[in-house]
Amino acid sequence: MNTQLKVLLLFNAVMFIIAGLLEWRYYTASEQMDNSARRSAFSRSDLNSLYARSQSPPLDLGELHKSFRKAFPEPVNVSLSTGLVPHRATGQTALKRIAGDGSGKELSNAAVVLFCYNRTKYLEKTLSSLAELSGLDKVTVYISQDGQDMAVKDVIHKFEEGPLAPPKTRRFEHWQRERLPQLGHDQPGHAWLSQHYKWALDQAFLQKGHSHVIIVEDDMLFSPDFLHFFAATAVLLEQDPSLWCISTWNDNGLKTFDWDPMRMMRTSYFPGLGWMMRHELWLEIGPHWPKQSWDHWMRLNTTAKGRECVYPEVNRNYNIGEKGVNMNSQVFKQYLTQMSFNQELIMDYGDLSYLLEAEYEQQLVALSQDAELMSLPIGTRSLSQGKVYLALYTAESYPRTARKLGIWPFPRGHHHFVTKLPVKGAMLLLADQRFCPLLPEQHSMKPRKGLRAFPAAQHESCYAACRNQEMECNSHEFWFINSCEELSKHFPCEQGCAVELGNDVPNYVVDVSLGSFQTCLVNQKQPKCEAANPSTRRLCPCVPKQ
Repeated sequence: MNTQLKVLLLFNAVMFIIAGLLEWRYYTASEQMDNSARRSAFSRSDLNSLYARSQSPPLDLGELHKSFRKAFPEPVNVSLSTGLVPHRATGQTALKRIAGDGSGKELSNAAVVLFCYNRTKYLEKTLSSLAELSGLDKVTVYISQDGQDMAVKDVIHKFEEGPLAPPKTRRFEHWQRERLPQLGHDQPGHAWLSQHYKWALDQAFLQKGHSHVIIVEDDMLFSPDFLHFFAATAVLLEQDPSLWCISTWNDNGLKTFDWDPMRMMRTSYFPGLGWMMRHELWLEIGPHWPKQSWDHWMRLNTTAKGRECVYPEVNRNYNIGEKGVNMNSQVFKQYLTQMSFNQELIMDYGDLSYLLEAEYEQQLVALSQDAELMSLPIGTRSLSQGKVYLALYTAESYPRTARKLGIWPFPRGHHHFVTKLPVKGAMLLLADQRFCPLLPEQHSMKPRKGLRAFPAAQHESCYAACRNQEMECNSHEFWFINSCEELSKHFPCEQGCAVELGNDVPNYVVDVSLGSFQTCLVNQKQPKCEAANPSTRRLCPCVPKQ
């Protein structure tokens, strides 16, 4: 930090102290003021306004004091760093220890549901791994088979009569679903899987009445503490309504990063792959379960509603499915073979209160306070051990950074679009300039003034649609309208929303011959203004002409 900046920060700190002292009488004379109501009115914009003023000399003492009194009705400590800031009041920090030893009774009526179809070699390896788990006698195991494949049935029968028979498990059942398509016989593989999920989870929650279900598939191997991880973390779902699932999968869990097998994190991006949910959640989402692409549906804002999942730094399952519904050999080799996989039997994860929303966010903000701002793209050779770095990205710049780090080209494993990566003894924080609510105003990217979301006609490009409004399409603004909420303002979206990759997405599907007919689609890649599709109506980001 140079001398000029040190002087500026010292000057601003002194001004805050003087402002508080000048009005100390005001505090003592105003005990009847409803401070609690004023605290509830405190917003992120207030803090950012105050923050911006503190960084821009010359500073007017009277104006500074007005901002201070508006934001804080009682004396508080204010950080002047360039790090993250809390995006909303999240309540008191947890004072009570949350034991991470699984000593609670939250999983007293839990089940494991394993989904399979026709991959016998994968299935046998998965069942063998499952049979070796500690704590299996405390759960019921259901193997849900889609269809009547006899080879699959024979494999299941071998384990039903042997390694997975009670008392090794509390109970074991083999289910078979009649394989009837709901979107036509040529429906894609992910549609079969989504429909199978709906059928089996209805059985587990509604017919069998389980309190929790752990969901796995026929191409996984499990860490020794796989079940203990769920037993230890189930209490978090009871105590924190901002959490809706527990997963054993870290999307960014590469072996090259410095992960700690004892530690866990929160993610706004639903990870899936060996996860658990409660009965109450299924009652909420089960009736609306999609007929296809269930995992992408779970990642929509309209489904997640701001809730997050807890996951381990080091993965507790390892995917062996080189070929599958959502997998191909290239992606498998590039990402999944590089993932960490815990080999320890951990029975106690310590105090888990740091994973509660308020505590977690306070720690993240504190971590960022001394962070060094980095420019993109990131080179890991430039990182110094023991330091914290904050790198700002956009959807356009993220893929290049991801390639440098070896992670997925779309942000995953993030808490409100802040991704933590321990790299070579340093901590790297990646924050989305458009969507991270923790960033101070000067680092945030806002929609262009005059931006208007306009629905195009069928098979019409956004260039043409905006031109008809005497405006122009700006491709960088697509991300501000790329949501189910925005699409629902302009289209009926009778079949809800789904995630799709395409140059013409976000859009509304109007082709009756498609399985996605009457579905609103959101994107995970950069759309193009010039794209047009005869099967859809696009939602276009139109801005005033310059």
